[in-house]
Order: sequence, then C-alpha cells, then structure tokens
Amino acid sequence: MLTATFVHAQGVGFATERGLWDKGVRSWGAAREMGDALPVSRRMHGALRATIDQSIEALERRDRAHFATAIPQREHWRTVGEFGRLGYLDIETDGGITADSVTVIGLSDGYECNILIKGKDLNDFPQLAEQYDGFVTFFGAGFDIPMLKRRFPSLDSVFRDRFHIDLCPALRRLGYRGGLKSIERELGVTRVPEAEGLDGMDAVRLWSAYRRGGRGAEEALRLLIAYNREDVVNMKTLLEFAAPRLRALSGFDPADE
Repeated sequence: MLTATFVHAQGVGFATERGLWDKGVRSWGAAREMGDALPVSRRMHGALRATIDQSIEALERRDRAHFATAIPQREHWRTVGEFGRLGYLDIETDGGITADSVTVIGLSDGYECNILIKGKDLNDFPQLAEQYDGFVTFFGAGFDIPMLKRRFPSLDSVFRDRFHIDLCPALRRLGYRGGLKSIERELGVTRVPEAEGLDGMDAVRLWSAYRRGGRGAEEALRLLIAYNREDVVNMKTLLEFAAPRLRALSGFDPADE
C-alpha cells in the first residue's frame, strides 16, 4: 500500500489520490512511467513527480524517517509490510503523569514480548526502541508516547523518525469506538483468564501492592505483567484486522497491487 500512496505530495488529497487510482495510476512506478501524461493539473504535476522520485529513492535506501515525516500520521498503517520491524507498545503507570510515573513498558515484535519493570530494567527501553522501524499503540498518541518522551527525553527523535500506528483512531474510522478491552470483546479477541476483567485502574492498584511488599507483592507483579502482556500481544491481532479494512476504506483494490 505504501507504493500506491500519493497523499504526501503537495496539493494531493484523498480525493485526488483516489482519482489517480481510478485512472490506472496505482503505484509510484506506474506514475513515473506515465511521465508528462500524469492525469493531474499542470500546477500539481511538478510537485507530484518530484514526490514520486523522492519516494522511490527513499524506499530503495530504506529511509523510514522520510516516510514517517512525509506521510500523515493517520496513514502510517500504509507502511505495514514495507519495513521490517514494528513494535507493539503499551505502558502502565502509578496513576500519575510525571516523568517518574511509568512503571511497566511492554514491547513486542509480534513474536517475543519484553516486559520492562521500573526499578529493574525499565531504563533498557530507549536502546530497545531504536531497533524498531515503527510502533503500534492504542491511544499512544495521547498517552503512551507523551509519557515515554517525558520519562526518556532522548526518545523524542526516535519517535519522530519512526512510524506510529495508533489503533484507537484507526479503529474509530472503521466504526469501532470505546477502549481497547471493549473493542476486543466486540471482535471476539480473548485474553488469558488471569488478565480477563483487569483494567488500567487495576494496573495502578497492582503496582501499589507490589511496591508495598509483603506476601502478595510478587503475585501482584505477576498479574500486572500478565495484564500488560495481553495489551501488547492483542494489538497485533487488531492491526491485522484493521489494515485490510482501512485499505478497503481508502478505495484501493488489493487486486491492483
């Protein structure tokens, strides 16, 4: 889908992009071959051809930062499959909003899941984050990413130069509203029994119980880790559900690829 994207060119909106597809211009390569015959206005012609050339060159050198900044963030889902490593990301906090409030960070490449704990290995996150081409979150633009940049200021450039697929607005575009857990239930996505029914407030409570120590501390941490892991793992399922439907909503026919 990335190589069929034209909305990052100056003056090209979604209607113009769809018009290009309808007229047979379904990839950067097809657009380049058409040359002066591109079916756009003379005013738009130069900017579109320049963007296409830049995009082809950027993809050849695997320049993720070029696309992360050029393509509107709400359309970052179009990069799925083109760059190697997406990180499914979710954090927990102690209920506060300060730099020190992050308690747990879950990060998965879709196969292996790392759960980082405050006071243990939380500070390993910036190094791990640099290994990814982009991140998938649920409401991460409004919560997880700002909190992480507050906790680790060096991550500002990391997040700026990488893709961010926020499933919350993406699924809202498909008609699914509410929180992560309610959407999971609506779509029939299950959780392990020990994490079923837990929510963000439970995550705060479990962290507090762990920090207090005592007989129930390790069990509280175990449940908190299980809860966070389910948030992270289920995002892959939700992205696999959303991506083809977002493509269909855009008007692009997969048969045209």
